[in-house]
Amino acid sequence: HCSSAVQALEQRWRNRQSDMSNAGKFRDSAPLLPAAGRTDAGSADSTAMCFTEQERPPTPDHIRRFRKSYTGAPGMRVKHWGAERDAAPRPQDFVFGVRGEKDAGVEHLLGGHLEPTTMQAYQMMRAEMCYESSKVEVLGKTLNRKYDWPDNVKGDPNFRFGVPGAGDTEPAIEVVFPPDAPSLQTTAEQVAMYKRSHGAYEPGEQRKRNYTWEKIGEGIDPGTHSFGGSSAIDYKQGVAKALNPDLEYDSRVKPTQLVPKTVDDFHKVRADDLGKVRNLGLGDHKLPADHIYGMSTQKFNDWGAKECLSGNYSIDEQMPDPDLGRSLRRGCAPDHVLTSDRIFGVPCVRSDIPPPKRSSVADSKNYGNEPGVKALIYPQTFAQRGVYEEDFLEGHTREALCDICVSSGMVEGQAHFDALFERARAMYGASEDDMLSVDAIRRALYQETMAE
Repeated sequence: HCSSAVQALEQRWRNRQSDMSNAGKFRDSAPLLPAAGRTDAGSADSTAMCFTEQERPPTPDHIRRFRKSYTGAPGMRVKHWGAERDAAPRPQDFVFGVRGEKDAGVEHLLGGHLEPTTMQAYQMMRAEMCYESSKVEVLGKTLNRKYDWPDNVKGDPNFRFGVPGAGDTEPAIEVVFPPDAPSLQTTAEQVAMYKRSHGAYEPGEQRKRNYTWEKIGEGIDPGTHSFGGSSAIDYKQGVAKALNPDLEYDSRVKPTQLVPKTVDDFHKVRADDLGKVRNLGLGDHKLPADHIYGMSTQKFNDWGAKECLSGNYSIDEQMPDPDLGRSLRRGCAPDHVLTSDRIFGVPCVRSDIPPPKRSSVADSKNYGNEPGVKALIYPQTFAQRGVYEEDFLEGHTREALCDICVSSGMVEGQAHFDALFERARAMYGASEDDMLSVDAIRRALYQETMAE
């Protein structure tokens, strides 16, 4: 059995060696043991495959509706991703409106307005007889209200109701809004004031600054006068000539000018050359090109901006402190600190000390008499008026409670309060001497309202 097992392992090893791409190139020092891992023989990975650009994998269908590239694609209807998979309210070929009939042309539509025949007029009359308005308001006639008019009104075709007005009477709109009312009139002072305050100039109106042109010169009319001077010479290419003065010449080049040597030497000494140190006439010092005059501002090994940001500590400074893990207080063992109930530090809410009688503006301490975070984020309903929930639950005598309820308008009067007080006392099982709260009266009032 052992020999057959060894032969099976050898055959398995030969089959694996034939499948591997490196078969025959390396010597296996342990041929009887199976190879670990897996072979990449027959894999499609190659250099050509690595240099071949593959298509980008598509976005899965269950993730595509969440991407902005999908909702903003050309031709896509913008829809919220939550309603993407909802059923369409109407089919794809749904069209709003009513399809027009093919035979209903302009001639057919205009034909209905022509003079109807005798049969068509009779049919239209029979169709309109079912309406009361067709009997009372006959087409082409005034509404007959069955009035019994006098004989002079019936016999005179030119009769008109009312009294004709005279030519000098005022219309009703002028009576309601008189055009010459003092409140509607605008004076010149008011117009000038609105021009100064609001800039209310009329359209096309010239802004006047009220200059006294007589003091400046004669013949100056601000409506017709043009300020400035006109150029007698048509000067062209002004900006180009300002940037390049050589364009002033016909040859486009500045002519050569011969100057004395003393003037040229003066320019060499006094003129500034671009990129060079100015010649101060001190001679050649024979200093290197990288020589720097003056004294360095960093006398010692001081820190700069780089060291302040990144740090430049030595090895000794980077080592941990010698008192790391030790107590800096003498006689205070760590075991005693861990097992003791003592609390170190100062609490944020100083409820351990009495608050001052008069609080200073500069005192930022909280003595425990201020509202918490919950009260600031979710303030109570009547907190702005200085009334809190505990005030509704505070007990009061019958006289004080009656004064509160009547003054606040909760009850209509003394009799109404007595009825609510007896109802609240029965609800809570209180005696005559027990004190009730405002909340108890409110609950009794609620029960009374629900019972009605």
